[in-house]
Amino acid sequence: MNDDFENYFYNPQDDDIDLLSEEERETIKYHSMHNTYKLILNEYDFEVFPDRLFWLLTDYDSLSVFDILIKYFQHPDREEYEKCAELKRIKEARLKENPKRVAKKGKFTYNLGPDNPDLK
Repeated sequence: MNDDFENYFYNPQDDDIDLLSEEERETIKYHSMHNTYKLILNEYDFEVFPDRLFWLLTDYDSLSVFDILIKYFQHPDREEYEKCAELKRIKEARLKENPKRVAKKGKFTYNLGPDNPDLK
């Protein structure tokens, strides 16, 4: 499915991305979105992932992630509007807590393999 989310899941300069099939990319996308949503709903408590191995959007703690998730969940193939409403509510609450907070700009990526600096 082409829904303009590819840039949120990999670095185009990462040669390892070519090793993934389209199905594997879709699976990673699905889990990244749903796991990030779950983490946000549980107030960023990583204990909700007992296996300790999971996919997330890399900027899961920025305000911009709310817009990415909302766009993903409101897609006509998904139509998960309850999740969108919950994300909007949480985003508004975070903005009220700190109105000067600015959403990070940048790409959401994952890095395959042990060279991922976030895993060290």
